[in-house]
Amino acid sequence: MKKFLSLLLSIIIISFTLSAQVTAQTTSQNLSDANALKIADNASKHFWNALHGYKNRSCSQKTFTYKGTEFSYICQEFNTKDKLTNYLEETFTNNAIDKGLTKYNYITHKGKLARPIGDGDSMLEWRKAKIKLAYQKTNVRSYNLTVPTVDGDSVKRTVTFYKSGSTWKVNQFDAVQ
Repeated sequence: MKKFLSLLLSIIIISFTLSAQVTAQTTSQNLSDANALKIADNASKHFWNALHGYKNRSCSQKTFTYKGTEFSYICQEFNTKDKLTNYLEETFTNNAIDKGLTKYNYITHKGKLARPIGDGDSMLEWRKAKIKLAYQKTNVRSYNLTVPTVDGDSVKRTVTFYKSGSTWKVNQFDAVQ
């Protein structure tokens, strides 16, 4: 009787384990419109945090001039390329990060990460966007979005997501600016 109960218990545990794995794989392969909007909204926050040089709070950012351009050191939480890249990898593909850091002229100066001084903040309300699937393959989705602004207008954006492991990530750094 003990062997039978042990066998039965083993079968139950294996079946739950297998069904959980199948569900997780299926879920990770599907990118719903709602999830795409959440990822885009989160990516937008990451984009602007990277441009500002901090995530949760401002710090005293020392400025300097390099090759005729005024730069500002990034706050301690992102003060190396590795730190900033690790943060951005939460929502962006490696390709998007590499191209974005180059496009926005991030440099390492005296061992610290810096970026050209600029203004700006997001005026877009990503969670309220209207979304339409434009292109779909197994590991790629591209959406056309109409994103409302805080002042009542709207802008059109195309955001492409690539599946990286089991998560979907944005493949262009400034697609969500």
